[in-house]
Amino acid sequence: MNLKTKRIAVLVIGIAAVALFTAGLILLPDPIVMQIQADGSAGTTLPKLIGLLLPLALTGVFAWLYYKNGTTKHLLVSILGIALFILTFFFNR
Repeated sequence: MNLKTKRIAVLVIGIAAVALFTAGLILLPDPIVMQIQADGSAGTTLPKLIGLLLPLALTGVFAWLYYKNGTTKHLLVSILGIALFILTFFFNR
């Protein structure tokens, strides 16, 4: 990938992560569910700020690594951080 395409990819992923982080701070309850038990009950819970900072940090660090190194696996892990945000919203609906 050329430099312009990498910049656009990192920018889009970064904006999505920050938007999901901000929406989570506004919409989610204070102890957020991070895992669901097999019977559908809440498993692991975390304080809202910590639970939202984890996928934000994962996305940010690996998007930066993708920008610096250009390795596809770094891009995939940063997209996984976005998926973790989506799962967090799903678990706490």
